[in-house]
Amino acid sequence: MNEAQIADMGRNMGFDVVVREMDWNVLKVAQFVNSFDVMMGVHGAGLTNMVFLPERAVLIQIIPFGLDLLAKSFYQLPANDMEFRYLEYNVSLNESSLLGKYPVHSEFYRAPVGVQNKGWHGFRSVYMDNQDVNLDLTNFRETLLKALKLLSS
Repeated sequence: MNEAQIADMGRNMGFDVVVREMDWNVLKVAQFVNSFDVMMGVHGAGLTNMVFLPERAVLIQIIPFGLDLLAKSFYQLPANDMEFRYLEYNVSLNESSLLGKYPVHSEFYRAPVGVQNKGWHGFRSVYMDNQDVNLDLTNFRETLLKALKLLSS
């Protein structure tokens, strides 16, 4: 939800930030992504474009609240296998649009894995289809600093 502020923060830190939806032309996407040193995104199909990153690139996965287990197997493990330098940022409940949608002691907050065990469609509906994130800029800045450090090593 605060993509523009994150982009501005990245620019102020020295990143050459590009915010863009990917094209459907695979050749254009491959050439575009291959020009990156760092790629970041919220957990989802768009991160699959990491296959076009150059060697030793940094991949930053923003993991929405409740998606920790899925995120690791979908993107962390493949990124490690491709020898990318992987970073992740775990969204807290306070940074999630889920906060306030359910009663305070709801299992949606307490036990996302338990919700997943009740069925994929319900889990997906709550945590993937109906969740937006508003990153804490101070906390997320630390992840960007780590990326800068990785780039200089």
